[in-house]
Amino acid sequence: MFEYLNTPAVRPATDSTTHAVQSGSNSQKTHEEKVAEASAHFKTLYDSICDYIESLGDDLVQNQLKLYLAYKKVQNVFCIEIHNKQIIVRTKLDPDTVDLEEGFTRDTRHVGHYGTGELEISIKTEADFEKAKPLIDRAYNEA
Repeated sequence: MFEYLNTPAVRPATDSTTHAVQSGSNSQKTHEEKVAEASAHFKTLYDSICDYIESLGDDLVQNQLKLYLAYKKVQNVFCIEIHNKQIIVRTKLDPDTVDLEEGFTRDTRHVGHYGTGELEISIKTEADFEKAKPLIDRAYNEA
């Protein structure tokens, strides 16, 4: 057997080391995983939002990304994330043109987030969705 000089001794990786490396950068669930694990209420609400957006026009194209779902014309118009307690819809609307409502709409120009859009709409109930429809319509028409 050959001996190599100046070769560092390397121990084999154990399960705990491998697990730590894997969970470091890929621990966040994908959008599809979040949808699959969502409650029946949020799955129904999510489907309603997607159906409504898709009904706006044939020029919208769905683009499933790792962490969110985007709808675009030439550029992204809507980005949707599903969470345990809300569905976030980001739009390309200028937040200065909207009466922001605490817990419903938010200016995200200076907040790090996934997806495109400066106006965040938080939808938790059917009533929130109904209230969001005019903003969704406006974002589509202004894109």
